[in-house]
Amino acid sequence: MNYTIIKSAEEGIKYLESHPPSGDSFQLAISESFTFAGKSDTMGAGMAVVLDGILGFGYEPDGFDQKSGFRLYRYKKMP
Repeated sequence: MNYTIIKSAEEGIKYLESHPPSGDSFQLAISESFTFAGKSDTMGAGMAVVLDGILGFGYEPDGFDQKSGFRLYRYKKMP
């Protein structure tokens, strides 16, 4: 399966704005070399920004699968 692999927090926000989640669940592929403000996201601040946007759409984390070079995060609609 082909995934759009998100390489930065900024790219993730733009992706969610142009492809808002719908349905009961969705997946988001995040690169292992994910960055925030042009720097490696070692503290997870960039992922927190992306997650905040996802929560705003009414979805919550539902695990992830490790793939080659990225993680495939799963999200489900909040009850």
